[in-house]
Amino acid sequence: MTQAERFSLATHLYVRLRRSSGRVVDAVWMAQNDDYAREILRLAANDPDPETRNLVERFQALLGNRPVQRKPAPAAAAADPDGSQHYVGTLR
Repeated sequence: MTQAERFSLATHLYVRLRRSSGRVVDAVWMAQNDDYAREILRLAANDPDPETRNLVERFQALLGNRPVQRKPAPAAAAADPDGSQHYVGTLR
């Protein structure tokens, strides 16, 4: 695996994540640091976009096929019974 291949996949993942979820990642650091890359791949594996998942699998293959664990979907936020967390004020 060359550094150019890693950087190329990292930049493609950057673009896909930015478009789909607004998440910004550091493509240069992803290409240089395996731990950071695995964490970004873990986050990206939860993305519903099939192209993003394809990029995750390709990058994972470059890292040596260590499995990326997907997090379960977050539960819906519980209602605030006492109203202490509501926005107070108005926009000007």
